[in-house]
Amino acid sequence: MSEIIYFDNNASTRLDETVLEAMLPALRHAGNAASGHAPGDWARNAVEIAREQVAELLVANRNEIIFTSGSTEANNLAIKGVASQAPDRSEIVSCVTEHPAVLGPLENLKKQGHPVTLVRVGADGLVDLAELEDAVTERTLLVTVMAVNNETGVVAPMAEVVRIAHAQGALVHTDATQAMAWGGFDTTAIPVDLLSLSSHKFHGPQGAGALFVRRQTQAALRPIAEGGGHERGLRSGTLNTAGIVGLGAAAEIAKRHGPEAAETVRSRRNVLHQLLLKDLSAAGLALNGHLTERAPGTLNVSVPGMEADAVIVATPSVAMSTGSACSTGVPGPSHVLTAMGLSTLRADGSLRLSLSRYTTDDEIEVGAKAIITGVGRVLGRTNLVGAR
Repeated sequence: MSEIIYFDNNASTRLDETVLEAMLPALRHAGNAASGHAPGDWARNAVEIAREQVAELLVANRNEIIFTSGSTEANNLAIKGVASQAPDRSEIVSCVTEHPAVLGPLENLKKQGHPVTLVRVGADGLVDLAELEDAVTERTLLVTVMAVNNETGVVAPMAEVVRIAHAQGALVHTDATQAMAWGGFDTTAIPVDLLSLSSHKFHGPQGAGALFVRRQTQAALRPIAEGGGHERGLRSGTLNTAGIVGLGAAAEIAKRHGPEAAETVRSRRNVLHQLLLKDLSAAGLALNGHLTERAPGTLNVSVPGMEADAVIVATPSVAMSTGSACSTGVPGPSHVLTAMGLSTLRADGSLRLSLSRYTTDDEIEVGAKAIITGVGRVLGRTNLVGAR
């Protein structure tokens, strides 16, 4: 067990050793995948193998995969790229609990004149489907709802989202990054039109990601950056061969081992929750998010009146967070939790604990004790740890 227990896997995961081994030849290779000589051919072949691996994770065609630097870029490409091509449709519908990488582009489009509607969620974090159905009309261009919330782990009813959007002729985009580690996303069973992902959320390298663009949707997408016309003209720039190879290797592992890992990790997460409840229920520990419709590795809990930032400082042996690492430095309580109706007091006292398939039983036990001790220090209740 490492010195620091890592409970922040929704921010970034440990690089799988198999992924690292797959990347090493590409890291040492000098060829550009766009070059027409032998070193370029080697790099291009490596990229295409990875493209196939990512396609298999999504049950998609390899020609529907566009490589990006991560899901933030993929989200921007999907949302802005579609919005630039819609003279007869301009409305965009999303959800109040979306990631900043979606809310940011939407705010930008709103300033440009696109009507944007953000649908509310219930106290459990699930999108209000009745409100969504009312919001989506024949003028709606795009509906974008994340498959798994990065703060609460709540799993969206994407099949229903797709049904509602497609009934009005609207496209559907989803940021499905947090779903990848547990076996991917079946785009044939749930026919979204665009899907974003980042490899570092499922044991691949940082700085590599992809956008799935359904074949029938590709004509409606325009690039958001000009350049050499790479990736079928949709994403210009020299391809990050080593990162893409790592993404592909991580995708193959997630496809093969993700579903089994999900059951093990879910069990460990539930044990962690019970250990925290045992000593912190009297302090008002509460779960944030749906009890069952939740990603296997995510546990978001709060203690009213507790400053979560102070608990993190008081618990240096555990790496955890108060919310999205992508919005670190933004003052105020989590927009996700307040949208769910949590008071500022409770939202400020929320901790996000996120596990991976590398999390061990010992780490769950030791980590829980450390967190309980940290909460006790912050609340001034040292007896919280009892005789443990």
